Amino acid sequence: MKKIIKALPLLALAAFAYLATPQTAEAANGTPFSDIDGSYAKNEIISMYSNHIIQGFADGTFRPKQQVTRAEFVAMLINAKKLPLADPYKGVFRDVPRGEWYTTYAELSYRLGVTSGTADGVFQPNKSLSREEMIKMTVNALGKESETSRRMSYTDYSRAIAGYSDRGNISSWSVKAIAYATNAGIIHGSGGQVAPKRLATREEVATFLYHAIVERPKPPAVYNIASRSGMGLNYHTKKATEATAYTYSGNLTYTGIQPRVGMVAVDPQQIALGSHLYIPGYGYGIAGDTGGDIKNARVDLFHPDNYSARLFGRRAMDVYILD
Repeated sequence: MKKIIKALPLLALAAFAYLATPQTAEAANGTPFSDIDGSYAKNEIISMYSNHIIQGFADGTFRPKQQVTRAEFVAMLINAKKLPLADPYKGVFRDVPRGEWYTTYAELSYRLGVTSGTADGVFQPNKSLSREEMIKMTVNALGKESETSRRMSYTDYSRAIAGYSDRGNISSWSVKAIAYATNAGIIHGSGGQVAPKRLATREEVATFLYHAIVERPKPPAVYNIASRSGMGLNYHTKKATEATAYTYSGNLTYTGIQPRVGMVAVDPQQIALGSHLYIPGYGYGIAGDTGGDIKNARVDLFHPDNYSARLFGRRAMDVYILD
């Protein structure tokens, strides 16, 4: 791999932007929303609201049956993972301009390998979210478990989805994620179907993210990086490393993710592939690549050009493993 690196800003931890306009008052029935008593997801919605992951609308409703856009979903997903917003605008998607409420969420989801957008370098922020998109992006957000999904064999994922009568409708890009989520008990289908193309609703997303992310077992020890703004970032392991840099070689990374700023080549014996990382002086990243010279405590950080890689050189850097 070629060398390359440029120091990125330290975590500029910003206040969370939520899924919709903040509501003004508690509903009369004591729940945060006036229209969730009949929802199967009532408990999950309340928990997600209490944890500042979702909000409702200014009229005091949650609108559980309303469809969710891709922009709304990545905001919920990043908030569910408790990741403070960071990093300046990069312009990675042609249809995600600077300054929109969802811009930082979309760009952070790209940097972490949660999404690569759709065809032709677009994110389609206002497109309604399908169930298979919801499952795929969420499994990608699970850290090292996403690598377990990626490495599933044909036999394993075929067996996992065999109980779904509509398995023929599952896209090739989402089949392993759906198989993994099925095996992990995150999804069970309904009436023998997984309904991959059906558009997801707000109550469905709230339930899914609650069980896949919020309720997920946490590491036995969790620490916190304090920020200048007073907010912090949770991590479970800190590693002292020697960092170098690399840039485009024309190939996919070891995990099959397109190269991007945030891609970190690691020794899988030291940092599990798929893990999400934070590196002061570089920013958020994903352990998504390997290299012949990347052994023990060395990491290689992806940069967009040879100049910034050479400028970075070689330096000691702490790596915080987030999940």
